[in-house]
Amino acid sequence: MKKLFALSVIAALVGCSEKAPLTPEQQWQGYCKSVGNAARTIMLDRQNAIEKEKAVEHAAKIEDETTKKFIMEILEEVYALPEAEIKADVEGAREKIRAEFTEKCIATPHTEMPDYKPF
Repeated sequence: MKKLFALSVIAALVGCSEKAPLTPEQQWQGYCKSVGNAARTIMLDRQNAIEKEKAVEHAAKIEDETTKKFIMEILEEVYALPEAEIKADVEGAREKIRAEFTEKCIATPHTEMPDYKPF
């Protein structure tokens, strides 16, 4: 019983230890994952009849220029798609736009991390 207790204490301490800081590349990957998730949410909004004007108005409040640029690009692309296409395969359309913008983001050259809240 004492061995089991000692092992559980050690496991807890290892689990609580500090994680190594993320490399700039890992941070960018995380940012791009958030951009992809935002694209998916924008597609969901479009599928649920949220008007483009309202979406653009909301996106205009974003303070970080890099993020704002990505979001505005997503809005333009998503709202340019024919409604029949995005409603034919609802889940597929969301996944496709998420993957597309995650990849676009990863391929984008960057020198510094944008100031963003993970999505």
